[in-house]
Amino acid sequence: MRKGITTIKISKGLVEELSELKIHPRQAYEEVIVKLLGFYKKDDILRNKSKEERLFRKKGITTIKISKEVVEELSELKIHPRQAYEEVIVKLLSFYEENFLKKGKK
Repeated sequence: MRKGITTIKISKGLVEELSELKIHPRQAYEEVIVKLLGFYKKDDILRNKSKEERLFRKKGITTIKISKEVVEELSELKIHPRQAYEEVIVKLLSFYEENFLKKGKK
């Protein structure tokens, strides 16, 4: 089965946040998002408590390429069908920072 690729729109501020989690500059954003999804799936905390959304001060929108499989996983985390993927990724990032970076886990 051939892996499909698609694009999603996210803010440049979120791209900068994801870039900080890259192991090397050429690492794909998809790999970073898959890592965040892995941390999220291991812990149910995010699903059961409401969190404040991070606000990005940088204006502008960009696109990143990710597989349709990852988009499907992100879609499963949406609260409603029209919720932006950016909001879902921001929640994943916040969850990772609060539960793994502060505890010294990577």
